[in-house]
Amino acid sequence: MYKIIGFVFVCIMGIQTTVSAGVVFHIETTFPNRSEMPSRTGFMMVEGNKLRMTMDTTGTKQSTVIYRGDLEEILVLNNEDHTWRAMDKSTMVTLGQQINPAMEQIQKRVEEMYKNMSSEKRAMLEKMFASQGVNPAMMGGKIDIQIKKTGETQTINGYPCVKYETWQDDNKVGEHWVTDWKQVPGSQEAQVVFKDMAAFSKEVSQSAFKGNGGPAAFFESMGKIEGYPVLTRIFSEGKIVTETRLTGIEEKQVSAEEFDPPTDYVKKDFLPKKTPPQQSRTLKTK
Repeated sequence: MYKIIGFVFVCIMGIQTTVSAGVVFHIETTFPNRSEMPSRTGFMMVEGNKLRMTMDTTGTKQSTVIYRGDLEEILVLNNEDHTWRAMDKSTMVTLGQQINPAMEQIQKRVEEMYKNMSSEKRAMLEKMFASQGVNPAMMGGKIDIQIKKTGETQTINGYPCVKYETWQDDNKVGEHWVTDWKQVPGSQEAQVVFKDMAAFSKEVSQSAFKGNGGPAAFFESMGKIEGYPVLTRIFSEGKIVTETRLTGIEEKQVSAEEFDPPTDYVKKDFLPKKTPPQQSRTLKTK
């Protein structure tokens, strides 16, 4: 009996030491020009240099990504089959180097398709890419994004914001209404993990993608935005594709277990393991 009581006491003390102050950002994504697409909700949980992001994908399906700055890795959870995969810097660089040739081939095919395509069909193709969250220009690692601070101000959801725009060549591809970090509860927590994750992603993408383009250019440009985006609109052909809005922020106690895969999830390798070549055997003849 005393052993059981002692064990429970240790567990309680352990829980107390692994719970700390954190911040939870609640967000909603809508598709203003696609009435058939339901809105998607999600949240980002932040504590120290760790972040957990869970989003609705399609229907009731959820996608969860965990960034562990302390371990320098990203965990991807599959909530359907209860599996998870880990991506450290080495894995992500290897993955990027493996898919580079395929990405370049896709980019060439898209460019060839565009040459002989009417403007209507081209707009339809870009809409299809956008609905899948894909920017055709990024597939080949060729993208140059400029961030412009307009100086325009507006209060959104109670947060005083300033407007930033992202431009690719002569096309406006994004609009960000950003509030000062001082307006964000738990801003110190949030700044640490966002900057840490951006630096991690930029370092990986620069190593994985040729010419430091693609995702590397994206993270480098987004690092120029000072504050937290309360409202972000993504554009294609001058029309809004997605609109992501901050719906609420709460400071709460966060358990360290939130940033670990659930115990009943099975770990899988992100990259297929290479099977060693079989040694050929010479048959002896009598």
